[in-house]
Amino acid sequence: MAYRENIMFKKTSVTLLILAAGSVLAAPPQSVTDCGTIITEPGNYKLVNDLLDCPEHGILIEGSDITLNFMGHEISCPDGWIGVFLMGTEETTVKNITVKNGHVSNCGEGIALWFAEDSKVMNMTSTGNQGSGIAVWESSNSVIMHNYVHGNGNDGILSWQSSGNLFKHNTSTASGDGWSGAGITLDGETDSRIMCNRIHDNVDGILSYGGSSGNLLRGNLVSGNHYSGIAMMGLYWKDPDPPYEEYYYAMPSGNTIRANILGDNPSDLWEAYWDELGGNVLLNPDGMCSNTWEKNQFETEFGPPGCFGVPYELKDKDVCALDYDD
Repeated sequence: MAYRENIMFKKTSVTLLILAAGSVLAAPPQSVTDCGTIITEPGNYKLVNDLLDCPEHGILIEGSDITLNFMGHEISCPDGWIGVFLMGTEETTVKNITVKNGHVSNCGEGIALWFAEDSKVMNMTSTGNQGSGIAVWESSNSVIMHNYVHGNGNDGILSWQSSGNLFKHNTSTASGDGWSGAGITLDGETDSRIMCNRIHDNVDGILSYGGSSGNLLRGNLVSGNHYSGIAMMGLYWKDPDPPYEEYYYAMPSGNTIRANILGDNPSDLWEAYWDELGGNVLLNPDGMCSNTWEKNQFETEFGPPGCFGVPYELKDKDVCALDYDD
């Protein structure tokens, strides 16, 4: 009998622990009402009103295990600050943060991740910011998904020196200052997936440089951009003084570009070096292609002979940018 009673006691204790954990998870979200709010404690938070013309950052997140639901509200910060800033440090990254369901506009950067891991930005609109709509800096294993970025002064989405990220089902339009700025820019990005995005009417479509490697670009719809559709860009430098030495460096390599639809870009597919000093475009001097281009639907190209293969006629089911549900 004592044995049976002991088992029943353990079962009851476990049940109480589960119920207690459930009550914590079910706690109502904490309200965020003011510009400059700093969130450090784990938990669920909700924006209960618009935060307009914030004099500094809109919301600063410096902790982990945090969900911020905008509940359809908006943040603006016209003096060059950041709308929502997920801010870790090189020594202590922030982790498991979700920002969702709102609008950021007219800030320096719309939404920025800095030393963040395993975090999500989802169902956000980021428009008219001076820099990028969404910026990922030195962050890893995060998901940027189902966002709409439009009319940002630099890039729609920028990822710099980051890795293992997923950029999926975003729409990026009208980014750049007329000379530079892309729908999605990858600078030193490694081992990430850029999939199912719709990229239209930017200076460049998807631009990769800084030695980015090991990335998969698949199922994107890229059209009507001012210069390139999908570009792998290295940099070239020729010493202006004798002996006029030449340097080729930072060409993205080992990336796979597969099953994308491109059209109405001056160069749909592009792999070449940019001569910053002379303003010229140069092919790889060894005539080789540094990336794998497979089964893309395109009209125009600029790169080493045979680099891109022949244009491939894709069906809608092959291009996940045309199916916004998954």
